[in-house]
Amino acid sequence: MQQHKFIFVYGFALFAMFFGSGNLVFPLQVGQATGQSWMLGYLGLFITGIILPFLGLMVIKLYKGSYLAFFGEAGSLMKYVLPLFTLSLLGSFGVVPRCITVAHGSLYDLCPNFSLFSFSLLFSALTFFLSLREGRMLRIIGKWLSPVKLGALLILIGVAFLIAPDSTTQAVPHTALTNGFLAGYQTMDLFAAFFFSALIFGQIEKSLPETMSHKEVMKAAIKPSIVGASLIALVYFGFVYLGAHYADLIAGVSPALYLPILAKQTMGSVGTWFVAFVMPLSCLTTAVALNNIYARYLCSLMKMGENKFPLILLGTTSISFVMSLLDFKGIAAFLAPALEVSYPGIIALTVMCLMTQKHKGLKIGLFYAISLAMGVWLFL
Repeated sequence: MQQHKFIFVYGFALFAMFFGSGNLVFPLQVGQATGQSWMLGYLGLFITGIILPFLGLMVIKLYKGSYLAFFGEAGSLMKYVLPLFTLSLLGSFGVVPRCITVAHGSLYDLCPNFSLFSFSLLFSALTFFLSLREGRMLRIIGKWLSPVKLGALLILIGVAFLIAPDSTTQAVPHTALTNGFLAGYQTMDLFAAFFFSALIFGQIEKSLPETMSHKEVMKAAIKPSIVGASLIALVYFGFVYLGAHYADLIAGVSPALYLPILAKQTMGSVGTWFVAFVMPLSCLTTAVALNNIYARYLCSLMKMGENKFPLILLGTTSISFVMSLLDFKGIAAFLAPALEVSYPGIIALTVMCLMTQKHKGLKIGLFYAISLAMGVWLFL
């Protein structure tokens, strides 16, 4: 594979896998909440929604694509507990069902009688079949789905930007920064980065000559990560801006309907069809990647052979279907306490692993101390 093609295929694949349900909603929420201080809101989102996931991508590459080795820095028990916990939230119990609910919201104007149950059943079936083979999945996402998805999002942002009204909402600057920072938590992209990086790193290693050193493979893997992070930052910027300038339009509506309402306002009936294409596509690419990774991990954890993978995949897909029936707000309420307790400790572990490969005892102590403190703070 030619170098520039290699960089962009895997860079686009990372963008597509990261940019799913929450990424279509939370930047708009940040803009709506921060109004005229939207740049500060974007800065907060940039820290937790771009920089932290990028660090997550880097740390897994340092561990040669092994997220088990990374999580093992928190102790032998956490080596198995943390991947299971984070992948459960990313997979069947959190992000994948959230993808389904957001995709369903995009069809509200076109098919108001299309129930969440029926849509989820159809979406889950498609996710299952696309998740069966990860190599084919990455090629389809990176080469075909992602460029189409990015182009469609940029068109929508461009049209809405040209006719955007002035922002009238005001927010206290430090509140705006905090709002954006916490919204980055909700995307859960740091969690996703550990596993997406392992998936991409494995595919990159297969596509490069076996004679290449780990340092050379690392260098080759960093470039697609920069491309993917830059594309997400660009779309986030546009969405936060639109959320700020169309705050009155999306006030008081379900988060899953933010983008459909905005598209209809700015592009008319064309926008309704447009978003009915863009949002399910965005959600599908993320759901497929996470569903595949979660099922693969469970197979490995339970020491099942490759022939059992479709059965496990069917199980994870079925759980996602059931969880999706909680709808977006129900899923968000389920995820919030788990993220508040776990995220700070994992952020600290990520930073420590990038700063030093030594002092494992310090990493373990810091991780447990921060996680315990967050747990006590939450339940007091």
